[in-house]
Amino acid sequence: MRRGQVKWLAGAGATCVATAAVAVGTGGMAAADITPTPDRTKGKGEAFELAQAIADDPKIIRRADFTLLPPGGNPAAISDDKLAGFPRAGKTFGILSTGDATLADDKNTDPDSGTTVNGPFVRGARDVTILRIKFKRPKGANCLSIRFRFLSEEFPEFKDDEFNDGFIAELNKSTWDAASNEDPTIVAPDNFARGSNGRRISVNATDELSVTPKRARGTTYDAATRLLRASTPLGSRSVQTVYLSIFDQGDRIYDSAVFLDRMTVDKRSGCKPGTVEDS
Repeated sequence: MRRGQVKWLAGAGATCVATAAVAVGTGGMAAADITPTPDRTKGKGEAFELAQAIADDPKIIRRADFTLLPPGGNPAAISDDKLAGFPRAGKTFGILSTGDATLADDKNTDPDSGTTVNGPFVRGARDVTILRIKFKRPKGANCLSIRFRFLSEEFPEFKDDEFNDGFIAELNKSTWDAASNEDPTIVAPDNFARGSNGRRISVNATDELSVTPKRARGTTYDAATRLLRASTPLGSRSVQTVYLSIFDQGDRIYDSAVFLDRMTVDKRSGCKPGTVEDS
């Protein structure tokens, strides 16, 4: 693990280890120590730095926090390591995970690796992380877009199975809900990270959202989606909120992650909710 290249946003129970201070990321932040608990400071803590790393223009970020975060492990990170087509712009990008986000650049030597983070049972899912980002809508802007890639250890073992991690993006409210541990159904009426067939991002997805081993090359994961862009029209309010969620469904053993970058807020004709391949 190249600790100088990854900013750890650690969960409770992580071991505090001193590393050399290295300037990385937005605003010259330094990866000096592994923090034993995530910084839950409202507005200007590590979640704020993560949101700035994801944003194309960090100045649009007003506040950020984790509305849900597992108590253990390292479910979120900022990286300046070039990995699986990221960063999409600038020098850093964000990672959300159902396990240890800092292991994303490890060699894929295990087909079923996972990290225990002890996330509670929430909305019918486990190991839930939800990053809430409040951002300013520039005058005339009508479209929010986020570039991402979903990666998972659940392929191929749990494709079309009840064990089904997933990624969801929502604007101004978070309403998704999982049926149960035994049912892979996710109800997410406000999710705009979905394909043309309406399906959400997971190893069960098909068409443009499907995962393959080749797309995860260079990471610790077994399969990944294409480089994707999720977009949605904006309302008229000057400050709006995007919710980015990742979770384990059915089990908490096999980990998944989402790489996030180049969140843009601009004016675009024909802006519709949904996900397309990013160019």
